[in-house]
Amino acid sequence: MPSISKIRLTNVIYEEGNKRYNDELFLFDGYNGAILLENGGGKTVLIQTALQAILPHVDLADRKMKDTLLLENAPAHIAIEWITNEEPRQYVVTAVSLFMTKHGLDSLRYVYEYTGNDPNDIEGIPFVRDGKAGKRPSDRGELVDYYGGMKEKSFHAKTFATIKEYKAYLEEQYHIISSEWESVVKINSTEGGVEAFFDDCKNTNQLFDRLLIPTVESSIVGHDEGMFADLFEKQYTSFKNYKKLKETIEENKRIQEELEKYVAIYEGLHKKEQQYVGMKARAKGIWQETVAEKQAALQEKAAIEQQLERWKESNYSHKVKKGLPRYFTREK
Repeated sequence: MPSISKIRLTNVIYEEGNKRYNDELFLFDGYNGAILLENGGGKTVLIQTALQAILPHVDLADRKMKDTLLLENAPAHIAIEWITNEEPRQYVVTAVSLFMTKHGLDSLRYVYEYTGNDPNDIEGIPFVRDGKAGKRPSDRGELVDYYGGMKEKSFHAKTFATIKEYKAYLEEQYHIISSEWESVVKINSTEGGVEAFFDDCKNTNQLFDRLLIPTVESSIVGHDEGMFADLFEKQYTSFKNYKKLKETIEENKRIQEELEKYVAIYEGLHKKEQQYVGMKARAKGIWQETVAEKQAALQEKAAIEQQLERWKESNYSHKVKKGLPRYFTREK
């Protein structure tokens, strides 16, 4: 789970306007922290208000949020900056603005992921604006415009139509688990709530059975109550047969090694067969070329022999004509 870097509270007004956080920034930088307030100083209000950035509209100690804060005049803005990665530093801010409508309590829900020195970080969100009489808290419409502009500029900026979507996104993307923070709500619902929370965990077994395992189960998406118990029950037979399973695994490893040897031999044989086929094809090509050359030579030889016979016949005829006796002479 990410750690808290900063908490910002703006226009958080309570106890009929007698107490307020105008625009306060609490710095934690990922460390454990303590905030000391005197009795009646508003410890429960501070916790309930900060929880709104994780669990919007959550009640604490039977206190309704709409009754705890004064929201009629302007929204209350609550934001938490979380450290999601150390090297390099990466942050995500979860912000909720509470306001009243004719239907009751409502809110704007906003998430933005960024790195260091981002001008739109938790301190850059315009929860406060300049007014005629000085600084004033931003109204609902101004923040709607700002969030819309951020969504257009960056795909890291998100808003959510429902609280369910908001919680699901925090769990899936940043492992900020609602059920874990609901435990904080339970602890702070009464005076001495921490002691009451651990009343049924007097020893180690009770701590695991009644608190740790149910907490882990409830943090798993799609969990069923008693899931771990059912899981161990199903696996009991497998644990009993561990030795047999181990022997089977070792035997399978030996079989695999032998199979790998056969595969290597087959690969070698396959390569030799491919070489043989290649050489056979080459030899066939050479043989066909030799046959063709032999055929051409025989044809050429036959043509030469025919030409030689014609030459001999022509030469013989010429000699015969030259050697004939002269039986006729010219008259004087």
